[in-house]
Amino acid sequence: MKKFLLAILVTAIFQNAFSQNKDIEELTKLNQDWINSYVTKDTATLNKIFADDFVLISPTGTKMTKQDIISRLDQQEIVSTNVDSVNVRLLTGEVGLITAYTTYALKIDGKDMTGQTCYQKETVNGLQ
Repeated sequence: MKKFLLAILVTAIFQNAFSQNKDIEELTKLNQDWINSYVTKDTATLNKIFADDFVLISPTGTKMTKQDIISRLDQQEIVSTNVDSVNVRLLTGEVGLITAYTTYALKIDGKDMTGQTCYQKETVNGLQ
């Protein structure tokens, strides 16, 4: 009986670890999809990823809503963007926290702009 209970416990631990790794991979992909959506100006994907109450503070300190970001996509040309590092932590079974560092080169209104950003993004059920 003890061996049976031990086998069930070990199986449950491995299933939980596998599930967490799958969730982390999914959130990492979602983060990359977010970055790629800027480059391709994919507003449909951004609309799915961002919650309606999403707020971003730009590198210049400007507070931007979901609609601000999507409406400004046509005003900028993204020359390059790179996710330098990303760390995904699962806080609960439903909530994760993404911390990422990126570098970028943009052209906004004909002006070249380069920089680095760091952001944290809480996700609930893989969105926001």
